[in-house]
Amino acid sequence: MGEAVFSTTAQQRARFAPWIVAACSKAVALAAIVLVATVADPRCGRAESTSERSSSILIFPKVVYDGSRDTFIQISNTSNSMVHAHCFYVDATPICIGSGDCLAGTCSGRCEPQWQEVDFNIWLTRQQPTHWTASIGRLTSPNDEPCDRNGPEYDCDGAGIDPGRVPPVSGFPFQGELRCIEVDQSGAPISGNHLKGEATILSSDGDASKYNAVGILGEPFTNDGDNVLCLGGGVSDECPNGAEYQGCGQRVVLNHFAGGADNPLFGPTSTVDTEVTLVPCRADYERQEPTRIVVQFLAYNELEQRFSTSTTVDCWRSFLLGDISNIFDVLTAQTRFVATHMRPSEAANSGFVGIVEEHNFLGDESARVAFNLHELGNRDKTDLIFLPEGP
Repeated sequence: MGEAVFSTTAQQRARFAPWIVAACSKAVALAAIVLVATVADPRCGRAESTSERSSSILIFPKVVYDGSRDTFIQISNTSNSMVHAHCFYVDATPICIGSGDCLAGTCSGRCEPQWQEVDFNIWLTRQQPTHWTASIGRLTSPNDEPCDRNGPEYDCDGAGIDPGRVPPVSGFPFQGELRCIEVDQSGAPISGNHLKGEATILSSDGDASKYNAVGILGEPFTNDGDNVLCLGGGVSDECPNGAEYQGCGQRVVLNHFAGGADNPLFGPTSTVDTEVTLVPCRADYERQEPTRIVVQFLAYNELEQRFSTSTTVDCWRSFLLGDISNIFDVLTAQTRFVATHMRPSEAANSGFVGIVEEHNFLGDESARVAFNLHELGNRDKTDLIFLPEGP
């Protein structure tokens, strides 16, 4: 990874589009490998969250801005009417309780996520897409220039109708999530299913990895518009009408290279690592309390030998599988590919969603490709999202 630091000048912003173009060849080649390695599990039904359909809740599990990487957010209104959304950035960058730096690995005490939340509103006219970068956000300006398709640098950053003021992420460095919830003009949640999103994580060396936002579909007849959102499950004290939104998956399946295995496309001197980012479905924006869950792993090598381990996700977590346990390493698995099943523990009060980034290394060269996790089954428990009370 290069040492260059992102700038907020117009000249730097104009380079986002060329970065995406320059990275396409890497991303397409690596995505082909992922498709070859991915096999659907026929034993379970589909989950209710989606990465393909327009939804009422969008979750971007991984948003980063750390000086060498930044995140380009795209959200679209798929309907023919005006759509409003209430969005929340959650900064989960760990802070050191003690001395040192968590991100640098020098913390002498323990590292805890901040769970610092910043919210804002956007509105989109019919069929309108919009975009911004995490580090800069998007100001409201009636003097925005249209997209110059014939310009020397093809600068379209900031073009189009402004969706309202979008703030930059709350700190530097930043790692965390973005969640947007469809609301009506008064700010009450509705089940319109009109939002779709994508995120592109851009590196200063020209690499890019892209994933679809995880969508939660709204139920059309049970949403009472209060500040407690009920995802899946049945009738309860918090959810007198039952589920207002479809639920998160019961488990996810990830087919991946064993850690340190070689990539056959790049030859025996290459290596591959897999980074997983998980976010609990439950969120308490009213009390700003993080959700902690235990995630259980079952890993199967190509000989169907089974390995197990677990880890804790506190608010948000991004990790290499090899840092969780050596069961994911090629020396332990003894096969190039591993199928890993992840699910919340029975005692967990939340399901989770996430994405994966595959890291490929060949000498001094490296590239990443992002893709969505494959969800299976329907979680039978309710996941709650608590929105801030209105004035």
